[in-house]
Amino acid sequence: MDILLVDDDADLRGMLAAMLMRDRFTAREAETAAQMRAQMEDRLPDLVLLDVRLPDGDGFELLRELRQNSNVPVIMLTGVDTPVDRVLGLEFGADDYVCKPFEPRELMARIKTVLRRSGNREEVTGDSEAVTLHFAGLTLDLTHRRLARDSDGSEIELTSGEFDLLRALAEAPNRPLSRDRLLDLTRSREWSPFDRSIDVLIGRIRKKLEQDPAQPTLIKTVRTVGYILAARVERRNGGAARIAS
Repeated sequence: MDILLVDDDADLRGMLAAMLMRDRFTAREAETAAQMRAQMEDRLPDLVLLDVRLPDGDGFELLRELRQNSNVPVIMLTGVDTPVDRVLGLEFGADDYVCKPFEPRELMARIKTVLRRSGNREEVTGDSEAVTLHFAGLTLDLTHRRLARDSDGSEIELTSGEFDLLRALAEAPNRPLSRDRLLDLTRSREWSPFDRSIDVLIGRIRKKLEQDPAQPTLIKTVRTVGYILAARVERRNGGAARIAS
């Protein structure tokens, strides 16, 4: 697994690179936005650790730029942990958000969790029997972590957070799920009860799936409760099928 470290703190990069290599990851380094772009052009990493503040650019803008043509998992690193910054990172497509100073073992656990959720292609063989959820002309492949349109087979790119949230809704179709319940189902750490991350991710998913995101018909808001996937869902395990709704 190839990890790209983007931070202008040489000591921090060195510590992280050593930690990653001890866990048998490959670690590449960049201290500026320009170096990050060059590294990405050379080859795409399996995950990016991206500092919010760089000498020649803003990490959020870099993330937005990256998301225009890549779904590489990104964990943001920041010296200030505020709800506004965390929501901004999620809006631009970050998979996780870690505040400095951090415990190295916690960061390593976060990296492994994001990589596992991203469904790295190397971990899934072509012979794997796919478990899929079918609804509203879409196929959500739980084995290979992909979403595709049934009409033409085109894949709809989702971040790992978006995939986990859509899966949670699709596995409980036509049942309202509270924001707290969705946080429990999609996150590996504690969040504030007032965290807006679920609302942000719902908005991103609606833009990708709904004809009119402002008037959603698939993922509906249940006032004072949370959200509901309003669709009949069929679950298929290889050749066998059953209705989940």
